[in-house]
Amino acid sequence: MKYPMRVLLSLLTLCTIGLGTDNVSAQSNRCGQIRAVRRLAISENLDSDNLATLEYKYCGQSNRRSSSIQSPRNSSQDCFDLTVMAKLASMTQEGRSFLGTIESLQQVICNGPSQGQRSSLEWPNGETAKSGSKWKYPNGTTAKFGSKWKYTNGTTAKVGSQWKYPNGKTAKFGSSGSWKYPNGQTAQLGSRWYTPKGRTTSVDSLLSQGCSIVGTTECDRILTHINRSDRNSYSLNRYDPNRYETESRDNFLRDLSIMQILDRLTRVAD
Repeated sequence: MKYPMRVLLSLLTLCTIGLGTDNVSAQSNRCGQIRAVRRLAISENLDSDNLATLEYKYCGQSNRRSSSIQSPRNSSQDCFDLTVMAKLASMTQEGRSFLGTIESLQQVICNGPSQGQRSSLEWPNGETAKSGSKWKYPNGTTAKFGSKWKYTNGTTAKVGSQWKYPNGKTAKFGSSGSWKYPNGQTAQLGSRWYTPKGRTTSVDSLLSQGCSIVGTTECDRILTHINRSDRNSYSLNRYDPNRYETESRDNFLRDLSIMQILDRLTRVAD
């Protein structure tokens, strides 16, 4: 059993010790304990659905983290950029170690008072998060510069119309290009989809398996991006700059979400 999971189980045991008490103080203590355990789960990229249920029970609906972040497609550029950074960080082992830090800043920026674009932002460890139009991860690695995106390990994620995996392999090239897995196997060609082992499959089957890996909360986010883009793919009014920006974000998040699914499927298959 991995160390983070052992720690998580130990903390969960501590959380259940006082369940027999029935006073207000105990209720408050349980809330604090549950939040501490959930923070650990999120920081280690563990599935937190059951912990979110406990937080809802003891802390109230208004404190549920995943439900309160506004949609990045209609939000500020800072909110959108942090959403992308969180997704990219979740695809590398190093990035998952500080994913909670990114999501915390994302929560503040996406839900905080509207102050326009920030010229600079810092991470809690003192490292620069944003300077001008340049973003960095908490480990100091550049995340975005201009239109180029990178992973936490320094590998290019997106440049121009090309998407790449953390291992450097091409995921997709061009707006209408076919998809490939990180192992080089074709994932999609025309209307056909394949498993990481090369077996023909359906989109529904792939998404179902992928969702079983990433968990229901992240699956909801991914499917929202994929379904919204499909619904809006022919509704663009090219003379409306606001709708153009929304469509561009939809396509960006759709591709990134598909790449997340294909990446996780390959890791499990290997």
